[in-house]
Amino acid sequence: MSRRSRRRAEDAGRRTGARPERPPKRPRGARPGREGPTGDGTPERRPAGPATSLGAQLVLLAAVFALAVLVAELVGAANLGVAFGVGQIAFAIALVYLLVRR
Repeated sequence: MSRRSRRRAEDAGRRTGARPERPPKRPRGARPGREGPTGDGTPERRPAGPATSLGAQLVLLAAVFALAVLVAELVGAANLGVAFGVGQIAFAIALVYLLVRR
């Protein structure tokens, strides 16, 4: 129904004193067309993996950074600043992966 026709129906209802009908409310957080396996309107949830908590994700990011710095040093980075730069790049890649995976 377009806005214009909806407005006409509301104006006609005001003149006659009738209240316009509202669509039924859906449960909070439920989206139309995303029903769970039971069909009750609750959205499906993926099973929780090993790195779903914030603490585990932060530990993973710190480990990626440290490992990348260590590998850069062992491979022969010119100095510690270059190794930290490589660690930052690895950290950013891991962060993007965690954000996109959600």
